[in-house]
This record gives sequence, structure tokens and C-alpha cells, in this order.
Amino acid sequence: MIKPGRTQTLTIAEKNNSGYFLEDQTGDRAFLSKIFANDDTEIGDEIDVFVYQDDHTLKATTETPLAEIGEFAVMECIQTLPTGAFMDWGIIKDLFIPYKQQKGKIVEQKRYLVYIYIDEATGLITGTTKFKRNPQYDITPFEYGNKVDLIMMNESELGWNVVINKEYIGLLYFSDVYKKLYPLSEEKGFIKAIREDGKIDVTLQLDGFENIDEFRQKILDYLDENFGLMYLSDKSSPEEIKKELEMSKKNFKKAIGGLYRDKVIEIQQDKIKLV
Repeated sequence: MIKPGRTQTLTIAEKNNSGYFLEDQTGDRAFLSKIFANDDTEIGDEIDVFVYQDDHTLKATTETPLAEIGEFAVMECIQTLPTGAFMDWGIIKDLFIPYKQQKGKIVEQKRYLVYIYIDEATGLITGTTKFKRNPQYDITPFEYGNKVDLIMMNESELGWNVVINKEYIGLLYFSDVYKKLYPLSEEKGFIKAIREDGKIDVTLQLDGFENIDEFRQKILDYLDENFGLMYLSDKSSPEEIKKELEMSKKNFKKAIGGLYRDKVIEIQQDKIKLV
């Protein structure tokens, strides 16, 4: 059965002047406009497409949407109506968010975090800006240290609520923030913990040797840009290090320790120098 709102491989079953009818193994069909196919596309060929709905008709595109069913994405509002808002989905079809699914009034040309789902009442692919913050999960695909993509949601009492790999919501504690963050910005992060209650904690930096080369290079780049001098040392406060280098003091000390052992830098009482 063809699954609307998802990318899938379908077979070209029929061709006309406007495009191609694609089928899955059950015989379900979706229409692909000829503008999305190569001139040498023939009946029997398999093609990877994203399937969407257009007035309850299944259509396909080779474009890549910003998100699929069960995923989050940042989208810009294209048009607002009394019944809802149309968002730029990254494909030929815009995504509709009904008025009742808007957490606050959506304004044209502004960007919002949107979750995509199938509305049970209408059976249509729908967007919403209403979702539970920091939910609990029974099963997740993550382990400690996994590198993940993050979307900043909003600040809470403990830190930032974040979207993880488009599908999960987690928490980034303020103590793990080493740079200025903004709502809807995208960052790289790491899984810090999967708690017993099923909630997910993330961090922007792992405290360990896994990423020490990245921190070493950041220090060397800073020294190169500042005439070989850095007015920080292992005696500097975590706040000073965070402000200048956007890293934890623990990672800073490990990085400069390695650079010192390699005789790349000198560590003095109040500064660091390139050798």
C-alpha cells in the first residue's frame, strides 16, 4: 500500500502526455508529473519518490521535502487564511496547518517549527505547531555519544528543548551550553543520556578524548588569528574559556595538555603561546 507523506520506491505502470502513473506491489497508484522524470523514463522502471496528497489524490515528486510524516522541520509561512496557514514544504505542494493546530497565530514570511502527521478525522497529511515538550520514549535508537542533528526549540527552566534528528524531543541543559543559541537554529550535538523515565538529554560537547582533535584545532586556529597568543591558561575560569572558545574547561585542559606534550605551545601563568 502506498504511504502518503513518505519517500518510497514505486514502479512506472502507465504513461501519458502529462506524466506517469506509479504503482506499488499492491496496485495502489500515484501520479508523477513529467517535469519530475527523465526523458528516457520507461514503463517498468523503478523510481524513488515522495508521495503527497492533492485533494485526496495521491501524487508523487522526486523533490525532497523538509520533513516526512512523524518528523519536525523549520518551515516558512507562504500564506494565511481564516482556516489555517500554508507552509513551504520544500516541494511543489505546500503543507497546511489548520487554525486549531496553531499554538500561536502564524504570520506570513515567518519561520516556525512544524510537526507532520496524518489527521485521523480527515486522513490528510497535516502540520501542527502544537507538540509536547520533553516527552518520554519507550524505545529510541540512540546510545551515549551518538552524534546527532539538533534544532533549538525554546528555553525552559533547565535548558533548551531541542529536536533530535527531526524525530525526537530532548533537553540540552544550560550547563552544557558553550555558545549563544537561538530558537530554530540548527546545531550538531551528542547524546548525553537516555534517562530511566525515557527522556533524552543531549550536549553540544562530549567531555572526553573522542573529539579532542577538534578542540586542539580550535585552539590552534585562535592562536593563528591572534598573533600566537591566547590570554587563557589552565588557571582560567570556565566562564572565561566558554566566552573565548565555546568549550568546557575540561575539554580545554585536555586539548592544551596534548598540544603542550607535542611541544606546539607554551603554557604560562596567564597566557598560552605558540612555539
